Amino acid sequence: MQKNHFNKLQIIIMMATLVILGVSAIDIYIASLPQMVYEFNVLPDTVNLTISAYTLGVAIGVLFIGELSNRFGRRKIILGGIVCFSICSLLIALSSSVYCIVLLRLIQALGCSSFIIIPRMIIRDTMNEKEQINANGTLLLGMIISPAIAPVVGAYISQYLGWRYCFVFSAIIGVVMTCIVYKWLPETNVSPLKKLASIKQYLITYRQLFSNISFIALTVIYATTVGAYFAFLGISSYLYIDFLHLSPINFSYIYILLAAAYFVGNYMMRALNRKSFSPAKIIGIGVYSAFVGIVVIACANLLSGIYVLIMVTLGVIFMRAANAVIIPPTQIRVMSNFAPHSAQALGLNMCIGFVCNSLATYGVTLLKFAPLTNLMIISIIPILISALFYLRFNKAL
Repeated sequence: MQKNHFNKLQIIIMMATLVILGVSAIDIYIASLPQMVYEFNVLPDTVNLTISAYTLGVAIGVLFIGELSNRFGRRKIILGGIVCFSICSLLIALSSSVYCIVLLRLIQALGCSSFIIIPRMIIRDTMNEKEQINANGTLLLGMIISPAIAPVVGAYISQYLGWRYCFVFSAIIGVVMTCIVYKWLPETNVSPLKKLASIKQYLITYRQLFSNISFIALTVIYATTVGAYFAFLGISSYLYIDFLHLSPINFSYIYILLAAAYFVGNYMMRALNRKSFSPAKIIGIGVYSAFVGIVVIACANLLSGIYVLIMVTLGVIFMRAANAVIIPPTQIRVMSNFAPHSAQALGLNMCIGFVCNSLATYGVTLLKFAPLTNLMIISIIPILISALFYLRFNKAL
């Protein structure tokens, strides 16, 4: 089937919706974490495992899900992923054990990884280069919209129905999307692989990537700056709700500001790109922005009351804008620098990033429980690593 024969608008809408669904599962229940601590009578670090398990599952999935779609077809794999996601969402809502929820979140994320990775591959299958740029911009818009609306929707659902209905909501949307994708998404992989490559070939490629300083530097900068934001994601509800006494609904509005910061950062990145700034310089601006954010958060420790809320939020706004500046050029450089193995390079890059996210959301609640201090410590370490790698290896970027 030729590219012109696909209903491209229909494909873009379906793929953007799936991206929103997958990303929303990270933070739709973020305002409910303190409530879950109380209900299950466990410590915050245990409840935070439900976030860490999800990001870890995505980290595992992105390594192989794209290759499975190359072999068995995009449609089959993405449908299987949505079904897996939906069933796990419903089981989470019914579960009486937090440890069972952690396991289900890991499996749910494996399903979700199909509609984080495969939509980009479907767009590549069905559109020319110019159309791909516009379509990927729409997917990015979905990734901006989801962190803005999911916590707010989840906060209202939790207040009136309970946190379990956040997962019921995800399950319902998943079932609807299963029906839509089954009916309207054609198979776009017209030349599937006859067989999968051997594990040995993948290991050889990964070893080559790990021995390349450019790949290491790009991946460390990407993973640490995003990981620092996920430390905030893991501690934010305890900080704003339990310690600063914001209501869960008012707390959820913070994420609208952070989505706006991501949008502004993305706009800045594109503006710098139009002005012919090199990818290394654009990445550097992102690293400096993240560093400013950490300094602002550190200053919040000297204040009290409403000023702590303002300063922490301002610091995280700088960090979130930094993510938007850093992510596109680092991933583009990873793909272009390792063109023969771009899929494996990007998959490994994203895998390491999601592992860092998982460690950050769990680690930020492991220390003696003082949310603001924990946030500062767990955020400042990866940002300092990012800054050191940029200063030392910026010529390799």
